[in-house]
Amino acid sequence: MPRSKRKMTDLMPESTNIPVRNVWHMLLYAWSMADFVGRFDGNIEDAPDLHALATKLLAYLMKRQVRRGLRGDYVDRSESLKTVRGRIDFPGTISEMTLIKGELLCEYQEHTLNVPKNQIVATTLRRELRGGAFTEGRLRPEDQNTATRDVRALLRMMEEIDRVRLTSRLIRDESRKLGTNDREYKLMLLICDWLLTRRMPGEREGHTNLVDWAEFRKSTLFERFVAGFYLQHLGMDWSVNPQSERDWYAPTDPSFRLPKMQRDVVLKRKSEPSQLIVVETKRTRKVLDRRDGSKPAVRSDHLYQIYSYLASQVHSGHPYDEATGILLYAQPAGESVAFRTRIDAHPFWVHTLDLSQHWQKIESDLLNLIEETTT
Repeated sequence: MPRSKRKMTDLMPESTNIPVRNVWHMLLYAWSMADFVGRFDGNIEDAPDLHALATKLLAYLMKRQVRRGLRGDYVDRSESLKTVRGRIDFPGTISEMTLIKGELLCEYQEHTLNVPKNQIVATTLRRELRGGAFTEGRLRPEDQNTATRDVRALLRMMEEIDRVRLTSRLIRDESRKLGTNDREYKLMLLICDWLLTRRMPGEREGHTNLVDWAEFRKSTLFERFVAGFYLQHLGMDWSVNPQSERDWYAPTDPSFRLPKMQRDVVLKRKSEPSQLIVVETKRTRKVLDRRDGSKPAVRSDHLYQIYSYLASQVHSGHPYDEATGILLYAQPAGESVAFRTRIDAHPFWVHTLDLSQHWQKIESDLLNLIEETTT
């Protein structure tokens, strides 16, 4: 779809009651950038959608980086000079006959700010400004004028930074080169990638995968947010494994194979290896099945799925003998559910999480859920 015709509703989650701030926080956890949660609340409040928000925060981060001093890098140069600099390239000097001009071909390193990470951010800001990131309807007129003016002033400060042809591969390759002291640059490049592709970059099994924003409707972002949140907040006491794969407990046959089971999040307490929790996240319009007119029931397909994860592994011994299963739903409007039961030896919890409530309450609900299942 051409950029001018892209609908902003494509960039928002299906449930419009989820505040932009909450979706942004979910993205930060999914990106493993949880240490930035809460830092930009003043910049988030008035953003009407994620597109305007991402552009606004990208400009804010780069403006702060400019004030501190842009991070550059050393690049290799080769130049014919009258004075020696760096290393003399004798073969090149002879072949190019620079001695006739009284010059030597020298190879040296020079520090410059005109490096890919700065080029990517500057090009993205130019692209978003030109494409109408702050057009009428996304921000109030006064905010639109202020945001546009700020980005233009920032780009004037970066006028010596070259434009670059933006590709997701370029951005991801540059992001992988960043060290632990470049966290803000890493966040900026993640935002650039998201603005370019409308996709969320992430790592799985050692290779990069891309999750289309539309996949939020299928629970992908919700799943990765929950995994990232528990990894950040429970990682000291629990082993947290997102997208954990497990084989079926079944005899093997050389003529066929069984597909691996893929659990959303698996938590195992480090001090008590026998305590294991499998969390299956769901984002659906309806949590309970009410079709037959009787009491509402847990959706059978969801229950069968998580039960199969646990029951098929009982023969593996502890911690699967009495592992706990949690069906965690991103709460649809007006359908709050919270109850527990037990099937065979396995405690089961069905719980909804209201993503429209205040962010601190979302965090406390997630932590309380694990505490309740283990006490």
